[in-house]
Amino acid sequence: MPKPYYFYTTLLIALLIFIACLMMNGPMRPGLPVGDDLATRLAYINANLTLWQWGWLSWMAAALSLLAFAVMLSTELQPGAARQYGVLLVALGMAPDLMAETLYAFVMPQVAVTDIALLQFIDNLAMHLTGFLGNGLYNLGGMLLTLALLKQQPALKLWLYPGIVAWLLGLGLSVSIALQQLKLAEYFTAASMALSTLWFVLIAWRLWGDQRVRCA
Repeated sequence: MPKPYYFYTTLLIALLIFIACLMMNGPMRPGLPVGDDLATRLAYINANLTLWQWGWLSWMAAALSLLAFAVMLSTELQPGAARQYGVLLVALGMAPDLMAETLYAFVMPQVAVTDIALLQFIDNLAMHLTGFLGNGLYNLGGMLLTLALLKQQPALKLWLYPGIVAWLLGLGLSVSIALQQLKLAEYFTAASMALSTLWFVLIAWRLWGDQRVRCA
């Protein structure tokens, strides 16, 4: 059923996620646990604190937008357990994710660089909260909604398969974080974010674009 406001909302969601990804792969990257030692990262964070915090705020906005997309997608499902628990899992993922982003943005920069043990604890805790637990719940919820939609509307299968792949890549990120394979986690992050953001737009166009949108 055409719902152009859902389609345009999805475009906004995709834009928010794109901005967050640009921040993470640009000005935020030297402060992330992907290469440099902790002291070097913290020095960069404190020298670019405002940019660092705005970067994490963009990821908080992306998390909220992901929940909004899950709620919109769930409206295409018949009432039932899959619809209810899919959205619930995505919503639950926000708690550890937002907690981790708060630790990175506002707590970690306040810890003295000499307190290495505390910094390492916060760093590892935040990484697992967002990369393993939050991300894992997001992708499990998204997968549940997508599989339910595939079951209820099999004619959409060619439109839904890329979403299933995107959720699997996202789960691969969670596994990589759990195994402390940070380089592999980078690859899963890039692949899952690129594919999922594109898929959001494609499935929204298929489900909710009106005739004017589809002919544009």
